[in-house]
Amino acid sequence: MKDIEAIVQRFRDSGLKITPQRLSIFNLLKDNYDHPSAEDIYNKALEIHPTISFTTVYKTLQTLRDLGEILEINIDPERAHYDSVTDDHYHTFCTRCREIEDLMSGLYPVQELPDNNVVGGFDVQSVQVHLVGVCGSCN
Repeated sequence: MKDIEAIVQRFRDSGLKITPQRLSIFNLLKDNYDHPSAEDIYNKALEIHPTISFTTVYKTLQTLRDLGEILEINIDPERAHYDSVTDDHYHTFCTRCREIEDLMSGLYPVQELPDNNVVGGFDVQSVQVHLVGVCGSCN
């Protein structure tokens, strides 16, 4: 995730207010590589702001996603997770311990998109590769 000040500016440029709750959410995501869910962020934000609502957390995460500041990962069938690393990379998901790990791209090449990002008439906006299985710790 980018510098907090850059995110604050993007929110302001989009006409959104910067509240103490939003700043806390930004800080909870910055340099976080654990792929937290909205519930995880909410529970940590509650420790800082006991009156914060889940809706505030969820809407802030959706706005960050829409602005391209975080990725929403839909690899866990039970809930979405969020990733502050927006560079191209893969994810692994262990079906036993439910851990999500980053797997940096380049290890297993994915077919490159044409320059115009159109495949079979479909305008590709993003590509996510997920490897689902059992991690080394659980195996």
